[in-house]
Amino acid sequence: MGQTALPIVPQISDDLLEKYALQIMKKQEEDTPLQRVLHEIEKIAEDESVPIIGALEGKILASIISMRQPAAQNVLDIGTAIGYSAIWLARVTGRAGHVTSIEIDPLRAERAREFVRRAGVEDQVEIITGDVFEVLPQQNKKYDVIFQDVMKHVYFAKDPHLALKLLDISVNHLANGGILLTDNAFCQGKVLEDSEYNQVKGIQAYNEAVSTHPQLDSLLFPFRDGLWYSRHRE
Repeated sequence: MGQTALPIVPQISDDLLEKYALQIMKKQEEDTPLQRVLHEIEKIAEDESVPIIGALEGKILASIISMRQPAAQNVLDIGTAIGYSAIWLARVTGRAGHVTSIEIDPLRAERAREFVRRAGVEDQVEIITGDVFEVLPQQNKKYDVIFQDVMKHVYFAKDPHLALKLLDISVNHLANGGILLTDNAFCQGKVLEDSEYNQVKGIQAYNEAVSTHPQLDSLLFPFRDGLWYSRHRE
């Protein structure tokens, strides 16, 4: 059981207030090459059912990260897809920052590199093709911010314990005072009940582990599909 892919979370919520917030946010947008690439990815993701966080969550992530002091320099993006979150992360960290993004699908990784290039942030973003469980342990550095956006991937249907393993290696690569952000904590409401899906079981276990983790101060934002904010205790 649990081998079927879970539904993709829509970029735009059906919640009328979230739609209103998105409309207000878009009034602040400037017409730049980077912004045009983000809009293009949003359209492609909708047409091709590619999972991306969407504009409102992208802005929320950027706002959270921009408040970190000292400013984030090394950022890890787990789950590149076609580059949407990596571009948002590069945007907020600026020219002084560096984003490492890991994607298991080579075709998506290649598309992401092209979008990153067209957005003008190719000097800031490194996209690594591979399995996060093989790639991340080889990264000999600590990250100021880690954005984890892969737990609903069908890959996690193999074993619900993979979610806890990913939490462990993420915390091990998080700098003191660093921020771990984890998407899809609600799994579209499926975490509220027993489930046949290993991905859901893994997310339920992950949520319990994050909430009581001795190295993390955490808050679960009830926004979109649930977003964990966890700060590594110094």
